[in-house]
This record gives sequence, C-alpha cells and structure tokens, in this order.
Amino acid sequence: MDNFIDSVGNLTESTASILGNIPAWLGSILAWLGNVPVWFGDMKASVEGYLADPIEFVEFYTFVVRWIFPVLTSIIFVRCIMPLLQGGVSSRIWGFLEIKGGYRIAVRHWENSIGRSKLSDIVINLPFVSRSHAVLSYGEGGWHITDLESTGGVLVNGEKVERTGCVQIGDTISLSGADFLFLPGDENCESLKKESRFDWLLKLGQGFTSGKTLLMILMFQFFGSVQLCLSINEEWAGKAAYTFSIYMLSECVYYFLLKKFTKKYIELELLIYFLCGMNLFVVAAAAPGQLYKQLAAILLGLVSYSIIQILIKDPGLGRKLKYALVACSVVLIILNLTLGEARFGARNWINLGFITIQPMEFVKVAFVLAGTATLDKLLTTRNLTAFIGFSGACIGALILMRDLGTSVIFFVTFLVVAFMRSGDIRTIALISSGAALGAFAVVSFLPYIASRFQAWGHVWQYADTIGFQQTRTLIAAASGGLIGLGGGNGYLVGIAASDTDLVFGILSEEWGFLIAMIVVLIVVFLAFLALYLMRDCKSSFYAISACGAASIFIIQTILNVFGSLDLLPLTGVTLPFVSNGGSSMVVCWALLAFIKASDERVRPGFSGAGAAAACDEDSDNGYSDPINPVDLNVAKRNDARTLTNLFQRKGKGNAAFPGSSAAESRYDDRDEFERWFDEETAKQNGDGSGGKGGAEE
Repeated sequence: MDNFIDSVGNLTESTASILGNIPAWLGSILAWLGNVPVWFGDMKASVEGYLADPIEFVEFYTFVVRWIFPVLTSIIFVRCIMPLLQGGVSSRIWGFLEIKGGYRIAVRHWENSIGRSKLSDIVINLPFVSRSHAVLSYGEGGWHITDLESTGGVLVNGEKVERTGCVQIGDTISLSGADFLFLPGDENCESLKKESRFDWLLKLGQGFTSGKTLLMILMFQFFGSVQLCLSINEEWAGKAAYTFSIYMLSECVYYFLLKKFTKKYIELELLIYFLCGMNLFVVAAAAPGQLYKQLAAILLGLVSYSIIQILIKDPGLGRKLKYALVACSVVLIILNLTLGEARFGARNWINLGFITIQPMEFVKVAFVLAGTATLDKLLTTRNLTAFIGFSGACIGALILMRDLGTSVIFFVTFLVVAFMRSGDIRTIALISSGAALGAFAVVSFLPYIASRFQAWGHVWQYADTIGFQQTRTLIAAASGGLIGLGGGNGYLVGIAASDTDLVFGILSEEWGFLIAMIVVLIVVFLAFLALYLMRDCKSSFYAISACGAASIFIIQTILNVFGSLDLLPLTGVTLPFVSNGGSSMVVCWALLAFIKASDERVRPGFSGAGAAAACDEDSDNGYSDPINPVDLNVAKRNDARTLTNLFQRKGKGNAAFPGSSAAESRYDDRDEFERWFDEETAKQNGDGSGGKGGAEE
C-alpha cells in the first residue's frame, strides 16, 4: 500500500512539472514561428540577389543541375537497356523438316547447319548422320542445300546433290538415307514463352516507353546546353545554342521516322542520341569553333547508318558490297601513304583543303564486311587467305603511318572475326605469336611509339615531358569528383587532344565520374548486345558483322579510357561517339548499323498484325518471302534443337511445354520419334552402312 502511495505521488509531481514547462515550450514555438517570415525574407533576398547578379545565378544553376544530371543519366541508361534485353519476337520458323509419323523439326534461320554435332542448328542424332552433314540455306534463288562432304551424302527427291542443290517446298531431303519432307511454316503454331533466370528483372522494363525515354534525353540535353551556354564565352554561346537546337530537332524527326517505318526496338538509337549529345557538350567546351562540323558529322552518320541497314538487309547484296568497299579501301590506304599528313606523330590524315579526314577510319567498315561470310561458305571453304591478306595490308599500312592504336584495333578485330569464321585456335595462336614479335620490333625501332611505352605506368616521373597529357588527365578526373564541375568549367580543355584522346578526362572533370562511367558502360553494352543477339541471327553474315563492329567499339574504348588514365600506353584513339572527330563519328554510326541489322526482334505491341508487318518488311530485302514465316517468341532453343532432348521429359505435347496448344503436340510425340529412329537405324544397319557416319570426324 505504501509503494502505491509513493508511485501516485511521483506521478503527480511529474505531471505538475510537465504542466509547468508547457508555457515555456509554447513560447519557444511562437518565437520559432515568428522567425519564419525573417527566414523567408532572407531566402527571397538571396534568390533576388542571384537573379540580379548573372554570375551568381550561373553558379546557382550549375550547382542545382550538377546533382540532377547523374540521376537523370542513370534513369536514361536503365530505361534504354532493359527493353533491349527483352525477348520480343526474337525468331521465326521459316519451315519444317517432317519425318515419318508427323514429327517436325523447326527451321529457324536462313542458314541452318544440319548434323549429329550438338553445335548444329538442326541436330539429327542418328549414328549414321555425319557430325557436320549439310547446310540448308536461303538465298536469291530460293532454298539450297549444301553437302559438307558427308559420308552418306545428301539426296533431294532421290537425286544426289554433288555440292549444292535447290530445294523446293514439298521436296524430300535424304541425309544418309534418313528422309525429311520440307514443309512451310505452320500458321497455327503458337509462340513458346522464353524462360530466363532474369525474367523477374526484365519484367521491370516492360512498362518503359521509348517516347518518355526520348523526352528525358531531350531534358538532359536542354538543361545541359543551357548550363554550357551560360559558362562558355559569349562569343560562342549563340553558336552552341543554335547547334543544340538543330541536333535536338533532328533527334525528334529521326525518332518519329523510326516509329513509323520500323517495328524494331528504338532504344539502341536513343542510347547513341545520348552519346552524341555528350559529344557536342565536349566540343562546345573544348573546341566550339568545330561545333557545326561535328553536327554535320552526326547527321551524315545518321544517313550512313540508314543506308547501310538498307543495303545489308539482303546478305547477297552485302557480300557484293564487300568487294566494292575493299577495293575502295585499298585506294584510300595508298592515298594515305602517299598524301597523308602527320599529326601528333601519326601520318593518318589527308587534307582536302576545306576539311581533313582520316581514311583509315572508313576502312574499318570494309574491314568488318571483308570478314563476313554465309554459313555454307564457312563450312565448305575455311581458307582465310584473302581475309588475312587484306588484314595484313591494313595493319602494315598503319605501322608505316605510325598509328599504333588503330593497328591494335584492326588486329584484335581480325582475331575475333577469324575465330568466328574458322574456329581454329591453333592458327590464330600462331598468328598472334607472329604479331607479338612484330609489335616488339615496332616498339624497338620506332622512337615515337617507344616513348609511349617508356612512360607507361610511370607518367608522374615524366609529368612535364612525355607524361604531361596523362598526368593532367588524372588531375582533372580527380578534381571533378562524382558530379563534376559543370560543363565548360573544366581546365583540361587547354591540353592538346583533350577532346579526342583524353576525352574521358573532360567527361570526368566537367560532368562527373558517374556520368563518365555510364558513357563507358553504354559502349560496353553495345558489345554485350551484339553477343546477346548473335544467338538468334538468321544468317552468319549478320552475326560476324555485328561481333566485328562490337570488337572495334570495345577495343577503342579500352585503349582510349585506360590510355588516358595510364593503365595502358596512350595510343591516340577516339572514344566511340563521344570524342571530337568527323570521320570517327560517321564511321561509328556506320558500324552501329551492323549491330542493329542483327536484331530481328519486334517491339511489344506488334506481335500480331505488327509482326506480320515486320515480316513484310523483311520481304523487301531483295529475297521473296520464302515460306510465309511464322512469328515465334522462340524459347528453349538449346533444348528444342536436338531431337532426343525433346523426348527426355515425361509425357507428351503440353507436358513438355506448358501452355502449348494441341497443334504443337504433334511436334512432341515420343512414340512416333522412337519408332522412326529405330526404323532408320535398322534400315541403315541392314544396308551395311550403319556406324559409318558415326565413325566420321
């Protein structure tokens, strides 16, 4: 009872103390509220002061947008890459090979390798079929089948194919005695859902629209151009504003043309819009007198991008274009060696009076095309002599021009293309060994190039001589921090080649390390996208050209960024789409066309009539529509490519592919396949030819 009385007493005292303090608290709150008008008055005076003083307003505006730009750039990057990683309508069924009993094997490409090897596009897992038996391809004259010197041979309607023979819909193709009926695509076949472990993440990008992404890019470029115009010399501010206005208008016009005339994803072009905008920001800060020239280069690049896409829609025309461009490239190399001017140590410029160009930049397009080939050519003629000869001529000429960086780009691209064409690691290793010895000799006997290697990793020891550019780049990149000093406020612009070879330093100093890294990641993503699309290319022509272009982009980026930061020797190459340079800009857009051409997917919302329109779009590529292709969001390709894998699951039809229709179940009949397999094997064994194909290769 006493404890209860004490508790009540303590509670009463606490309550009285709180009530006694309430007036003091109310007085403090009233005093704080009384100061609010004073604070608002001070804020108003500060804003009026900024508006009254242009210099202070520029500082205030720059301070605000410096924090907005990294966030906006990150959003733009995510909104562009997520749709490009979606499945879309990634492949089409161009026909079927039907066996006895109604089992059908889908023909998913214009070029299909057929054989027992698991690497074949159409795997015929029969012991008497050769590992690489034949290639079924579509060209100007329709469908053809090429015998790859198989043991059992290839017959069409009972007639032996000596090398290459024509195939019509309804013909019977015989591979070592196994018969297949060539049928057109089935319009009743439903799409199969593409499964991926990252589906949950990619679903986040399904709601992204290209129109909103373009609006964000325009916002970034508008606010960035305003900030630049406020920071740079008034003499150039008007010119910069006019340039940015024309560029943003051109972006919108080209975007609406793409929306109207193509059903493909547009986010790839939006990424390059952003990079070209950064290019104009760099030029406005470092070389404003070249803004008009650079704008013209961007617009000319857009034209070349469109023209090349149209030309290579037809792989046959692309192959013919290859020889014309190679011939022109040889002429350009000769002109460069005889008339070229030396700049920054390399003799790789030709002065036309009103403009100077870098001929070896344009040779890159021919170099990529020179390495392309169709699948039947790859598997029947593995001779790389012509491509090696052209590559040697290009690299040798570059060494004579003392252009080390571009020669490295050509050589690495050669290795990538050569490996894709031949798969011969020994030959490529031998070529690499010889190139290493040649590079050692070049570094040893050319003092200009040797000096670059002398300073590599020790630029601070040569801070005022051969390491001058890199040390200033490192200082500038560090001074910019995460968000940068603002466009036009950097100091690196006064260093030679700051807007070309050292452009990563300008990006880091003026726009911040975050934006600089996103710019680099965009170029890296182009290479990743080429690899991602390569799996579903309808022709090896597109796969090789896309990977060749991606190799040039990625090697150029590594040499430019790592060279300016002293992680590699400074080689004097440009950062794709960002460095100042008209020749580089036009060629980068032209190379991008190869990556774009490898993408056969249709944007969401066009899976029905829109997808049919996309098929019609393909019918304008110089070939007639082969077999009324079926749009297919193809999935499980690695499983569905082999005959046996389809039947290692329990059940039939719908059990193998949940959600599939009854029309699809006939492609998944285990009993029919097993009977056919046993019959064909027994037939071959009875003929005494069993095991022959299995022993081959």
